[in-house]
Amino acid sequence: MKKNYQILLLLLLTAIQLGVAQIRDYRVHQRGMLHETVFNTGEIGRAYDQGSGGSLLGVPSFEWPGFSAVDVDGVQYNGQYNSFGGGIYLAISRPDTVARFYSYCGALVGEPAAERYSFPISLERTENYPVLENGNLNPSYNPDEADEIIVAKWATSVGITITRTSRAWSHPDYDDFIIYEYEMENTGETDRDIGTPARHDTLYDVLVGFAWALNPSMFGYERTYNRWDGADMVERDLYPRFNLSRWMNYSIDGNGNPDPRYYTEWAASGKNGGGLLSPQAIGYFPLHYDTEKLSLKGETKIQIASGDTTYVFDANNKIKQPYLNRMETGLLSLSKIKDYLDNSKVRKNNIYRGGYYPYRTLYWTGRGSYNWRQSNKFGIGHVLVFGPYKLFPGEKMSFSIAQVAGYGAARIRELAGRDTVLWDEGGGCGERCTESDAVYNFNPVPNWSRPITWGGVNHDAWTQGSNYLYDSIVNPQGYQLPEYVNSKVVTIRDVADRAIQLYTNARLKKYDGYVDSVQFKPDLTPSSGIYKIPQIIPSPVFTVETDSLARNDITWGPQVESFNNQFSHYEISKSTHPLGPWTLLASITSLDPAFYVDGKYVYIDSTVHEGEAFYYSVLSVDTAGQKSGRTQITLHQTRMPGTSSLEKVYVVPNPFIVHSGFEGVTAAGGDAGQKIGFYHLPNKCTIRIYSYSGQLIETIEHNSDFYSEEYMQVTRNNQIIASGVYFYVVDTPDGNRTHGKFVIIQ
Repeated sequence: MKKNYQILLLLLLTAIQLGVAQIRDYRVHQRGMLHETVFNTGEIGRAYDQGSGGSLLGVPSFEWPGFSAVDVDGVQYNGQYNSFGGGIYLAISRPDTVARFYSYCGALVGEPAAERYSFPISLERTENYPVLENGNLNPSYNPDEADEIIVAKWATSVGITITRTSRAWSHPDYDDFIIYEYEMENTGETDRDIGTPARHDTLYDVLVGFAWALNPSMFGYERTYNRWDGADMVERDLYPRFNLSRWMNYSIDGNGNPDPRYYTEWAASGKNGGGLLSPQAIGYFPLHYDTEKLSLKGETKIQIASGDTTYVFDANNKIKQPYLNRMETGLLSLSKIKDYLDNSKVRKNNIYRGGYYPYRTLYWTGRGSYNWRQSNKFGIGHVLVFGPYKLFPGEKMSFSIAQVAGYGAARIRELAGRDTVLWDEGGGCGERCTESDAVYNFNPVPNWSRPITWGGVNHDAWTQGSNYLYDSIVNPQGYQLPEYVNSKVVTIRDVADRAIQLYTNARLKKYDGYVDSVQFKPDLTPSSGIYKIPQIIPSPVFTVETDSLARNDITWGPQVESFNNQFSHYEISKSTHPLGPWTLLASITSLDPAFYVDGKYVYIDSTVHEGEAFYYSVLSVDTAGQKSGRTQITLHQTRMPGTSSLEKVYVVPNPFIVHSGFEGVTAAGGDAGQKIGFYHLPNKCTIRIYSYSGQLIETIEHNSDFYSEEYMQVTRNNQIIASGVYFYVVDTPDGNRTHGKFVIIQ
């Protein structure tokens, strides 16, 4: 009986553990400049739709640059989100039936609510940062591993269990990409129910698809069209491309979506990242795909188009990859994807054939082609499919994907005294102007220094690009790169090449004349990354506190100086937004007696006032001038202690005329120019604001150790208050009261 009880207890505990593990959950990559939310169901980014679902602040979806949320004219924008979502698709066949089985783990709209395709198992985020939270160097730091690692594991309805390890870095040259390594095992588990026995099938004609919606950028489109919706992107501003040199699917806006109101001001100052609101090119590409488990010619039932047999099989009688490289509208629907992964149907796109792209003829002939004719008509959803694979019970296969973002897709480059232009697939007018011949497949890649114009088959002018960015020859009046572009790694090509370098430990030669001359081959790379990264001195951990004189004291220790023997100095800066522009407050050398006291550094910012808030950062700079990533950012509001009892309460500014005059931002990072402040408050009180007619406008509960409270001129009905005279009444719990009035002039 005791033994039976122990078995029952064990089964109960197992069931409880499985129940806990099955909760859908997420973690966020935010160590680098590219921020992303990853789920233990296979999803990447937000829940998939065409933009109508909006976004959640703090749950980024391909956000680049990170921390880009901003308040403009009292409107809160969640930032530079660049994707409607991503995920992975699986399709398999079994030996005992002619049926086809599918599993969709994200990047799908309109799936039946009753169906479940993935079953969470575990999710864990770990940090491998050189500095601990207490400021000491991390004795467990591994220089050959990422700063931030998230491991997600889930089962699927087709019997394949997936473990995805995603990695992000804070090093300025390597902080614009995330690398995802996938291990897929034929476990036979089709759900997480312990009562369902695992299958022991060999899986045939396995197709693996990686999907992303690529659409730069939420902030740009909301500022331009007052919404974020696929209808504003396709056939208007979105220009998807495919770069064969790197196997890279990416998208870019036609002209960077200049801000409709503040272009000149933001471009000149760098505020909110500059006047170009959609300058980023965003995309993904494979760093590795499995070749060992690919089915042999006689083992697959995948349909081969008539006449393609001569081209599609390699010397080992395996189908050349990718099997499919497809773009679609925002409607990555169940019916479409199931059709693409159906082995009884000929694949959706044709294969490449030689002749029209001589630099790639030998390598790309026979591989799945890119549907470039739809690049001006579709372009949001991108699907890259590999297979067919044969997977025995217990066998595993591996894939690695790089998610990349850069400031534009190309730069003006000079070679032998002339400007050169890079070319990629897509970017033409495609079906809109009846381009059908493959000669129109390749078009110039836009840049932000000088627009490029070319013609389609009907000789209609097609112009993309911008004269925004400074170039010493072609655009000497242009603006500088924003501060969040923190290294010489600028464009999405630069970023992709860094990802390749980090993964393979071999540098990819990039530019040679008019084309990217070296072909990256993910079929020859290792199944997991090598991750050898140059070492730079990390940022120190620091604190900010307001002293008795209403100054902000920034304090940190000297620990990072012993990271190596290359330390030069610190740079202390502050800003009204994490994207800059950053104002340099001081450069401090090692053990400078003006700032180093009792084993710590203290810098005092005396240029602030009660109620103002700023972002602060402390960078480490080495003897070669290399700066640490701006990963340690702190938002601090200057606030004095509250009064012991209720006295006269003041409103500042009074009157409020268009702008408050406050510098910095609000405590939440909003626009300080729109706030008014209540000052000389006790620790606990209630502030009620009334209109001139006596209508209650808002109630503010002040319960803090500070003697000020900010008010953003918003009513309790979430409306901006109008110009006029307003009254306020302040009550304390012990029955004391004071009152006054203030004036708003908008």
